[in-house]
Amino acid sequence: MDSTTVSVIIPAFNYGRFIERAIKSILSQTYPLELIEIIVVDDGSTDETKKVLKSYQGRITYLFQQRKGIASARNRGMLLSKGEIITFLDADDEWYKNRIEKVVRPFTESEDTAIVYHCIELIDDNGEAIYPNFYRAFGYKEGVNGYITKDVISGRIFCGGSSFAFKRDQILRAFPIPEDIMRGIDFYLTVIASCFGRAVYIPEVLGRYRLHGGNITLAKDRNNNEDIALLNRDLAHMRQRVIERLSTFHNIKEHQGILNMLHRIKAKEVIFYKVISGKRTEAFREIPLLFRGVSSFNELIGTVAIIILALVFPSSCFPHAVRLYSQIKKTNALLADKWEQLRS
Repeated sequence: MDSTTVSVIIPAFNYGRFIERAIKSILSQTYPLELIEIIVVDDGSTDETKKVLKSYQGRITYLFQQRKGIASARNRGMLLSKGEIITFLDADDEWYKNRIEKVVRPFTESEDTAIVYHCIELIDDNGEAIYPNFYRAFGYKEGVNGYITKDVISGRIFCGGSSFAFKRDQILRAFPIPEDIMRGIDFYLTVIASCFGRAVYIPEVLGRYRLHGGNITLAKDRNNNEDIALLNRDLAHMRQRVIERLSTFHNIKEHQGILNMLHRIKAKEVIFYKVISGKRTEAFREIPLLFRGVSSFNELIGTVAIIILALVFPSSCFPHAVRLYSQIKKTNALLADKWEQLRS
């Protein structure tokens, strides 16, 4: 572990008010700083980001590019990186000082480890604690080790960029990221990397995830129909890009089942987008895809729920229906976990 190099890639866009805290949280790591490279790709910031980072010359690699999106920023950062372990830190998040040391260890203990991830706490704009455990606050599953692809795709695992680290060889399979992906980059990277090795979960809080108006997490709870419609459109497009990339790999465990699940989730998001946008008739065309590879009673119940939403709810009420569906899905997942525990 003493010689394992780590690349931290930070995409940044107009987060000048947060990014210094992110940089300081890396520079205060207990892991040897000479083994850590910090790469900041500024995606066309117009705020004080560049000025803030000027004082860190010599300790970070800073690259400015005209606004091209987060996928482009991560692609540029990956091209510059040299580390054996690749990890991403969002410019508005922070790490505990022992985070990198804790994350590197599982990679050195097993060659089969492709991903290491951990729990995070939630903080507000000012850095004040909101929830001590992100997973419990939002109903995500904890403690999943091994092959996690299905759990990531189903949404049972939160794949936030600041809580995941990847072995370079595995994450390279996901690059270059299609630069027309606007949201869900972490999902895209994690799904692909998880297909080629095992994941190790560290049951400790090692980072801080900042909740504010720009988070995709909060976007799901907005009442604005247009925002929710665009969110589902962008996520559906991202799922399609994942399907396309995974379709080029044929030796993946449970390959067809993974693709079927992605098709079903994409169909759901297209339906939500179409209905909210007043294109209900077009949404009906996606219904057959909801049944693709359905193999359990829980999956069937979820499919029926989506169809009822598409057929019954008026567009004006649909955001509330989508939130209700999400809550039912989380409750169902929690009950399934409890049932698994009782059976074991």
